[in-house]
Amino acid sequence: MAQQKISGLIIDKTTNMPISFASIGIVGKQVGTLSNENGFFELILTEDQKKDTLKVYAIGFKAQFFSATDLLKEVNKKMSLEAMPKQLEEVVVKSKKIKYKTLGTTKYSKNNCSGFVKNTNNWKGSESALKINNKEGRQVLMESFSFYIIQNNYADSLTFRLMFYEAADTKWQYPSTRPFMKKPIIFKIGQKNGEFVLNIKDYGIYTSKDFYVSLECLMDEMEITKFCYAGSYDSPSFVKAAAFSKWTQIRGGGPDFNVKVSFTD
Repeated sequence: MAQQKISGLIIDKTTNMPISFASIGIVGKQVGTLSNENGFFELILTEDQKKDTLKVYAIGFKAQFFSATDLLKEVNKKMSLEAMPKQLEEVVVKSKKIKYKTLGTTKYSKNNCSGFVKNTNNWKGSESALKINNKEGRQVLMESFSFYIIQNNYADSLTFRLMFYEAADTKWQYPSTRPFMKKPIIFKIGQKNGEFVLNIKDYGIYTSKDFYVSLECLMDEMEITKFCYAGSYDSPSFVKAAAFSKWTQIRGGGPDFNVKVSFTD
């Protein structure tokens, strides 16, 4: 089947600055990618996808939709996103006594290698999520995120994005389509194995509900034979292969993720 490439630059409508790691894809299909650190992207479409509509989204910006037919007419088209209105920071009144608890998987299955699902072209935009029950039933602050790297045989540092979702408003309770974060959490990993801990307290992520924590691959390649992390044998995992593709629930090999939270009496 004939293929054609779409390319473009994602920019901030107000500042004209490039938007790194914006998501570009066809909703509901495993066709999507992310812009690079300079806001540039390339996406291969098949003949039957040229009449589809592409969605472009970045955390902190309003989503935009573009006709694939129109984008194919212009090489390296500039696509601007409008920033979401800034909201006042939530004021949280805390008592003197703060409690801490680790939610999610606390015992790593170090002999069960888990990884990412490849989409049509690469691994960029692939996500793996774990549902976390907020048993406290009260507002919690995300303090840190942890998981266990079984092996990392890549020479260079790897780039990931951490995402937090509430449950979608359906009986199947999949992760929602948009994260409830105010700004992206992008980080690099260079260590070869062992527990990785990321401090996220300063991002001010609060929730009083059950939630999903997801690790998103920002790399073109992420072979499980070169990089994998501890995954549970029996806890359900929610994966998607590309930006805006549907979440799929699988059992076995789900990510051993955990989040340390704080709350007050």
